[in-house]
Amino acid sequence: MNSAGPARALVYEKLVIGDSMADQMVRHGIDATFPFGPDSTLRRHAPLSETSIIDLAAGYPALVGVSGARLTRRVMAALPELRYISKIGIGHEVIDVVAATELGIMVSNTPSTIEIDCVAEHAIALMLAAAKRLDYYRPERMRSGGWLDAGVTPSSLRGRTVGLVGFGRIARAVAARLGSWGAELLAHDIADVAPPAGVKMVALDDLLARADYVSLHLSANHGGPPLFDGDRLARMKAGAVLINTARGSLVDESALHAALLSGRISVAALDVFDPEPPPVDNPLVSLPNVLMTPHLAANVREAEADMEFMAVRNLRLMFDGEPPLSLVNPQVLGATRSGD
Repeated sequence: MNSAGPARALVYEKLVIGDSMADQMVRHGIDATFPFGPDSTLRRHAPLSETSIIDLAAGYPALVGVSGARLTRRVMAALPELRYISKIGIGHEVIDVVAATELGIMVSNTPSTIEIDCVAEHAIALMLAAAKRLDYYRPERMRSGGWLDAGVTPSSLRGRTVGLVGFGRIARAVAARLGSWGAELLAHDIADVAPPAGVKMVALDDLLARADYVSLHLSANHGGPPLFDGDRLARMKAGAVLINTARGSLVDESALHAALLSGRISVAALDVFDPEPPPVDNPLVSLPNVLMTPHLAANVREAEADMEFMAVRNLRLMFDGEPPLSLVNPQVLGATRSGD
């Protein structure tokens, strides 16, 4: 049975997707508003405050975005017409899913297989960059006449131990690619998961003590303390490398800064920060043994095209009274807000 009410949606942040999402909205019969422009060259703006998103989204039955606003209980309660949230990307920590479910709001996401592959590739690229010491042999060093330093030698992943913290789809994609590279693969997950051949599931402390490379593949613990605080970083093998392509809030950046200064961690390779973008006075930014990318692991054109299609398709399905392609809160089925 079709949902009542017009198919109207607010895209509440700047996107790099060009006109294609606007075109797809039209083709799917959705009247979409892009207050920040559908063809902006900026990926994100400063996150909207609760008051700003409430004012902006008033009257809309659907919201679409990446992480340009925290959709809190207060926000959703103040938007009585809101029935659907179409989140672009896998992560949904910016949305209070418990509150959404209680309020009868469907939340969908876009777990694109292309996005999974892209993030896995990026995590491995950061591992390789750290192994080859590209934190030290930066382009500016070469351009200023620098050359090989006998005290800073690259290494291979062969014979090294790679620890994957969180063993979901992205971590499994990393393991599948590294399987033939001669590295020992350890993984930890709070769920009881069956690992593929070549991967050994271990306790987190065991993984940290043994891994030369620790790669994070977890959802954010929204509102909770960082999983990798000073104590946990101190449990890592001396001289290990930390790779984070998951969420910046997983790591205490002050503690990481101290561990990098002391040499406890030799290199940090980071695609994510907390907040984003990191302020220019963030002490991590100035450290020479930090490799940084601007949260671009999934920002491959093919992945974005796939995710934007899924986001629009999810909206159309929800407006038609059908489950979306990927529903974050299936408990809400049959109990969604009225469209009257």
